[in-house]
Amino acid sequence: MAWRWNARRLLVSAFVLFHLSAVCVWTLPGCYIKDHVQEFYRYYVLPTGMWQWWAIFAPDPVRNTCTLDAEVVDAKGMRHIFEFTRIAELPWWQKITRYRQPKFVNNMANPEYAMSRPFTARYALRQTELKPDAYPLFVSLYFNVKDTPEPGAKAVADPMAPPRIQMIERFEFASLEEVKP
Repeated sequence: MAWRWNARRLLVSAFVLFHLSAVCVWTLPGCYIKDHVQEFYRYYVLPTGMWQWWAIFAPDPVRNTCTLDAEVVDAKGMRHIFEFTRIAELPWWQKITRYRQPKFVNNMANPEYAMSRPFTARYALRQTELKPDAYPLFVSLYFNVKDTPEPGAKAVADPMAPPRIQMIERFEFASLEEVKP
């Protein structure tokens, strides 16, 4: 029985060591170590949503608000819009469980996370529940970008100003089978 206890402790310790090293390497600023070791951790960090980024800190923090949408144009030319979750519009008790959503949205623009874009397009397409006769179709992922005022500016950003549209990527799906998980 003692060997089982030791094996469990060894397994848990190995996982904790792997996890901590993944978080440490991922949060390093760009350097030689990160460039050569990060690829090893990518398939653990990205799917679990534990990626970190430094964009909220000086010297160049994010200066706008982005929301993610998907536009689907089906075989008949009909447009369908899927709006991803808007955290700001939710009551506080629902915001608690979705705190990673804004980070996910901001990372969509980063080329480092481009591998998650096709999965995001498929998810949006599944949420529209289009029938098989709507294929082939195109899915476009794009941001609605609202600028915030510069730090120290006395004027408030115009809340009625329309957002800028920033295209991320476009995908084509030939059949419903390509979209199913």
